[in-house]
Amino acid sequence: MSLSSLQLDAFLAVCRERSFSKAARRLSLTQSALSQRVTALEGQLEQSLLIRDREGVRLTDAGERLLRYCLAREVLETEALHSLGAEAALAGSVRVAGYSSIVRSVLMPALAPLLRSHPEVRVELLSREMADLPEMLHRGETDYVVLDHVWQRAGVESVDLGEEKNVLIESTRYSERSTFFLDHDADDATTERLLRSRSDQLDPSRRSYLDDVYGVLDGVALGLGRAVVSSHLIPDGLPVKRVHGYGVLKNPVVLHFLAQPYYSELHQQVLACLEIGCKSRLAEKK
Repeated sequence: MSLSSLQLDAFLAVCRERSFSKAARRLSLTQSALSQRVTALEGQLEQSLLIRDREGVRLTDAGERLLRYCLAREVLETEALHSLGAEAALAGSVRVAGYSSIVRSVLMPALAPLLRSHPEVRVELLSREMADLPEMLHRGETDYVVLDHVWQRAGVESVDLGEEKNVLIESTRYSERSTFFLDHDADDATTERLLRSRSDQLDPSRRSYLDDVYGVLDGVALGLGRAVVSSHLIPDGLPVKRVHGYGVLKNPVVLHFLAQPYYSELHQQVLACLEIGCKSRLAEKK
C-alpha cells in the first residue's frame, strides 16, 4: 500500500493550522476538497486521524503517529532535493518556539551563525505562553519548543540547554513603588517562588502586569515596581540593581522535539548550535 502525497499534505496542513478552513486556504483548495482528501486517507488506513471539537481539531493516537511520519517525510524530501542540486547546500526550515525571556535573547543569537552560513535555511522564531508550547509541538506547528522543565511524553526527546538565573531587581533612581511587583502574566509563579525563599508573601493587589519581559525591565527602570528577571536579560547601563537579601532562583532551559527514525543534517546542526550557543549565552552573566 502506498500513501498519496496529496492526502498526506492535506493532513499535515490541518495538523498545523488546527482548522480545515485555514488549511484549505493554505493549500489553495476548497474546504470540501481538503476534507475529501483527509477522509480518503482515513479510509485507506482504516483509522480515525482527527477529531473536531469546540477547540478546533485534535489528533487521535493514530494521527500522532502519522504526523511524526509526515514531518520525517518532509525533512527527507527537502534534504534529497537539495542534495541532488548543483550545490548540496544546507537548506530547509527551522521553526522554534519558546517563552519571552528566551527567544530573542538566547535562541536567536545561538542560531545566528548557522543562518548566516547557510542562506537557504529559513527560520521562524515564535514567542508564546509557556502553557501553549507543548501542544504546538504536539500539533506539528513547530519543530522545536523550549520549556523551563522537562516535558515527559512518549515520542518526545529533550536536550538540556542550560539554566536561567532569576534575581530580584529594583530601580536605582526611584523607590516610591518598591513594594509593588511587575510580572508578565498572572500565571507566572516565578516571583512568588523567589519571595518564598525568604518567607515573604506576594500581595496580589500590589502586582502589575506588562506585556513581555522587556516591558518588565523598562518598568523597573522607570520605578513602577520590583521584578524577578533572568540575569542574562539585564543590559549594562540599565538603571536597575539587584535587591540584596534574596537568593537566585534557577530554572532549567530545555529543548524538546518529536522523536524521529531519521534526523536530517539540518536537525543535527540546529541541535549543535542551540546546545553550544544557549549555554554560552545563559552563562554570560552570573
